[in-house]
Amino acid sequence: MTQTPLPAPVSRHLPRALLTLLPLGLAAVLGLLPTLPAMLGPLTERTPGAPPMATLLAVTAAQLTMLVALSVAAGAWAAPRAGFRSRLVDRDWAALRADTRAALLPGLLTGAVIVALDRLTGPLLGDAWARAAAGQERTLAVTMGGMLYGGIGEELQMRWALVSVLTVGFWRVFQRHSVRPTRAVILTAVVMVAVLFGIGHLGAVAALVPLTPAIVARTVLLNAVGGVVYGLLFTRRSLESAMVAHALTHVAMTALTLLL
Repeated sequence: MTQTPLPAPVSRHLPRALLTLLPLGLAAVLGLLPTLPAMLGPLTERTPGAPPMATLLAVTAAQLTMLVALSVAAGAWAAPRAGFRSRLVDRDWAALRADTRAALLPGLLTGAVIVALDRLTGPLLGDAWARAAAGQERTLAVTMGGMLYGGIGEELQMRWALVSVLTVGFWRVFQRHSVRPTRAVILTAVVMVAVLFGIGHLGAVAALVPLTPAIVARTVLLNAVGGVVYGLLFTRRSLESAMVAHALTHVAMTALTLLL
C-alpha cells in the first residue's frame, strides 16, 4: 500500500526547518545554562540525596535539547498545514524585516504590562513570596537566558509546535469541511497554549516558594499575557515576530525593574 505524498511545500518543510531552526534551539539551550544553578540550587538543598549540580545540568540540557528538537519537527509538520510561517525557513528576508519591526512595540509593551502586574500583585502574595522575590535579581545572565531560551526555545515549543499542532487538530476535528482553520480555531489554540505557557512556569516558581492559589494565579496570568501576544504575532505574522517580541519583553522587564 503506497502512502499519499505530502504537498511539495510541506514535504520539503521538515528538512529545511530542522537545518534552520534546530541550531537556533541549541543556542537557546546554551543561553539558559548559566541561569540553571540558581534555579536548581534551592531545589537540591531541599531534596536529600540530590545528584551533583553538574549531573543535573547535563541531564537538564539533554532534556531541553530533545524537547527543542521534537518541537522543531512537530512545528515543521503542522505549521505549513495551519498556514503559519517562519521567515527564516522560507528565506523571506523582506518579510522578516517587516515582522521584526512589527514586533518591537508589542514586545516592549508586554514587558511593561508584566512588570506593572507584578508590582500590583506582589504585596498580595505574602512574606514568603516577598523574600523569594527579593533574591531574584534581573542580572545580565537572567536577561540573556530569557531572551535566548524564552525568545527562541519557548517560542519553538509553545507557538511553532503547540499552537500549530492544536490548530491543525481542532481544524480537522471540528471544522473538517473548512478550507483552512478559522480565526476562532486559531484563537482557541493561542489562548490554550498561553495558559499552558503560564502553568509551565509553576515548576520554577515552586523551586523558590511554596505554591499558594494566589501565587499560582499570578504566575499563570503574567505568563499568559505574554503568551497571547506572542501567539497572535506568530499566527498573524511569523515565528520570528513572536521570537523578537518575547526577547524584547525580557529587555523591557530588566530595564524597568532596574529603573523603578
